[in-house]
Amino acid sequence: MAYRSARKIFQPDEGVAFDEGYRLAHLPLINAGHPAVISAVEGHDYRNGTYEKARYALVMPISADAFLESDEVQALELAMKSSGFAPKIAWEICELRRSRLHATLASGISEADLDRCAAAVRDRLDAIGSISVCLKGPFQGTRNTGRIYFPVYPQNIRGEDPFALIQKSIGVARTKLYLVGYYHMSQELDPLETRELAELIDQWRDRIVVTTNIPFLELYATNDDLALSARVHAKISAGGRPA
Repeated sequence: MAYRSARKIFQPDEGVAFDEGYRLAHLPLINAGHPAVISAVEGHDYRNGTYEKARYALVMPISADAFLESDEVQALELAMKSSGFAPKIAWEICELRRSRLHATLASGISEADLDRCAAAVRDRLDAIGSISVCLKGPFQGTRNTGRIYFPVYPQNIRGEDPFALIQKSIGVARTKLYLVGYYHMSQELDPLETRELAELIDQWRDRIVVTTNIPFLELYATNDDLALSARVHAKISAGGRPA
């Protein structure tokens, strides 16, 4: 897995500053009035956090029940809400996205390629079956710096990463990163708040917060990168046809 190399390491007296990707894709949907918002990019169909044309992606959905019923998730949520930086977390976004929690396995799939991808994924799942995963404690990376994720660790199947096998089957690069975005910042953090966040992440990093089974994958269509507008184009399971 590539979590160690992708993890953000904060220097003393460094705060959380929003990078360009977060300012463009996420911040307009979280805090539209923030002065760092990037509302548009010339030549792209992107305006205030939404795309005119839907984007398609292959995702691993996480059951909201499995997530919310976890004692570890509840304990982490309490720690987050008790922190000094809690007022800068967009808690309403957590609530809006709980029914859409997912880790992206492949993005940028063209509409013309959806049927081929669905068939390839179904064939691979027929060989693999359902996939057990665990989510570990919070992760903050070097990209989308206002976002805090849960990293996904899939079970090892005959010495292989099953999600990497699925990525290979549809012809995309193996990412070795499967991240469930959950907490989103509405404001940047000062050095003191950042130090507190870094300490909390260190305390929780190696703790398993959710263990669950993934019986199917989904092809998503969405007009925003928070998946607030997401709808399921196809649900793909072993031995079944895409819905």
